[in-house]
Amino acid sequence: MHSAGLLSLFVVALLSSVIPIPTELPIVELLRSGELPLYVFIVLTAGSIIGAFIGYFIGRYGLTRLRIFHFHSKETENNVRGWFQKHGEAFIIISPWIPFVGDLAPIIVGIEKYDSRKFLVVISIAKALKSAGIVYFILRILRAI
Repeated sequence: MHSAGLLSLFVVALLSSVIPIPTELPIVELLRSGELPLYVFIVLTAGSIIGAFIGYFIGRYGLTRLRIFHFHSKETENNVRGWFQKHGEAFIIISPWIPFVGDLAPIIVGIEKYDSRKFLVVISIAKALKSAGIVYFILRILRAI
């Protein structure tokens, strides 16, 4: 087991949940050097989920409390909150696959005061699906080379 490589992957995955940092390069190197795909998947998923939850709390308690982010009108705020109540799960599930939007999605969801338990469940599913997809496709590419 390459613990330094896995630790690096964890940190990159954690940071990439709120800022655009590609996780693919460390994954390629770990898999190419013989790391078990299951370990890569677990570390990538854990770092991504924890990073997303940190982003959620930055949005929910940091930006709104510091008044860095605010709506221009109560009507706009109500419209956006209504949209999140109706489509929040779908947005959270697909957001990890959308460049840049996925990095900001946890912060946006936090600003919207989306239920934290529901967010944790849905983002965990979304991040696990993305992690599985990335590890699977990188393995396929490496085996084809």
